[in-house]
This record gives sequence, C-alpha cells and structure tokens, in this order.
Amino acid sequence: MLVSFAEEKTGECVVCCHRCGAFLMESASTTSYMVCPECGARLVVCVKKGKVSVFDDTRSEEELAKKRHARLTRYAAKINEIVK
Repeated sequence: MLVSFAEEKTGECVVCCHRCGAFLMESASTTSYMVCPECGARLVVCVKKGKVSVFDDTRSEEELAKKRHARLTRYAAKINEIVK
C-alpha cells in the first residue's frame, strides 16, 4: 500500500499506481475502483483529508459482475421513469 500527503496549496492529491508508478488521477477527495492504464492492475484509490491510499482490488469477478448488474438495472429503471 502507498500512502502520501497532498500539497496544501492546491488541495488536490496526485494518485499513481503503486505497482508501476503510472499517473491515475488528481483528486481532493474520492474512493474509486479503477484499472491502471499502464499495467492493467485492478486498484482501489482512497483520497481523504490530504492522504492517498492505493491498494489492490481483491474482489472476485463474480462479485464485480453482480455489482455491475445491479448498477445497470438501477440505471435502466431510472431511464424508464424519465421516458414515461
């Protein structure tokens, strides 16, 4: 796990992959799941109160598929409400 402190000037943190060092994002506060564009590692990024944590996403493919399905189902339901 990589932990670093943000520069207080901008209020945003620069987040890099802890495996290959590739740039991932700049953020003041977030919790994100992402894939590194360079090495393809599945990562979890947490930025809170000027601290950055980057670690491997250990969720199974089955769990990811279930969450994706639930999210897409909610999106579809909201779109159907808007269209009606």
